Amino acid sequence: MVMDLPLLNFRSLRYLQEVERRGTFTEAAWELGISQPALSHSLAELSKRLGVPLFRKHGRMRVLTEAGQRVVRYADRVIGQTGDLVRWLDSWQRGEVGSLRVGLIDTVGLYTLPPGLSRLQRERPGIDLQLVVAESEELLSMLDRYQVDLALVVGPAGSRYNSEAIATERMHIYSWPDDIAGSSSSGSEVAAPAGWALYPSDSRTRLLIDQGLAQLGIQPEVALESSHPTVLRQMAVLGYARTVLPRHVATAGEDSDLLEGPLVALRPIEAVWRSDEDLDPRAALLIELVKGDNPARTA
Repeated sequence: MVMDLPLLNFRSLRYLQEVERRGTFTEAAWELGISQPALSHSLAELSKRLGVPLFRKHGRMRVLTEAGQRVVRYADRVIGQTGDLVRWLDSWQRGEVGSLRVGLIDTVGLYTLPPGLSRLQRERPGIDLQLVVAESEELLSMLDRYQVDLALVVGPAGSRYNSEAIATERMHIYSWPDDIAGSSSSGSEVAAPAGWALYPSDSRTRLLIDQGLAQLGIQPEVALESSHPTVLRQMAVLGYARTVLPRHVATAGEDSDLLEGPLVALRPIEAVWRSDEDLDPRAALLIELVKGDNPARTA
């Protein structure tokens, strides 16, 4: 059988708690800033709702009954936990605690996010950050399905979303120096090469690359496709193929002697969130930190 629960007034519970602490109605009313009749009326209403006497007479004084003492202990827990909840919600509203689900492309995860992420962990240890790495289109789909709160993708994301630019990556042709027919670091014209390792043909980055190479008069013969920039870079390091990469990816690591050729594209990286929601305060803080500590912002 489901029991009907009485409607309890938090204010009445607080009054009862104060009477127990101060010992008399007079002192409790003074501490609460209300009249003694108002206090007595509120506690009488609480007793009526609970269906038990909260006080008994002891000489000229009123003392808590056993039931009244039990109700006071309940009030301590409820009011204490409510205070904890209010403080947590206040911290949540300021972006100091809570969870944040972020989707990002792998280049952002490897090079753009780490400095800002380190600061976020130091300055806001109460934030539970959950990361998902995928391609831009998949991340936007996850955003639509409410599986992530923020997506860091290759822009433009489009008018369906709210977005903020966080970086612009310079993407150049790269090859191993032994590639005699490779591109010139002076930016001179490049002969149409054979053997390229590029991003997948259905990706946003590849569209930018194809447009840039076409403007350079290059029709690449693609030997390998990969969404992982480190794989593309390794293909160039091994002399297997030429590639197009963001500068900060090509120059990373000990074997960073790849020959840089002409600029192919400027790849925009955007922070994207749903248009029907305000930007989460945790997301806003992460964007601020990423933009402030991002070595690839204009790389």
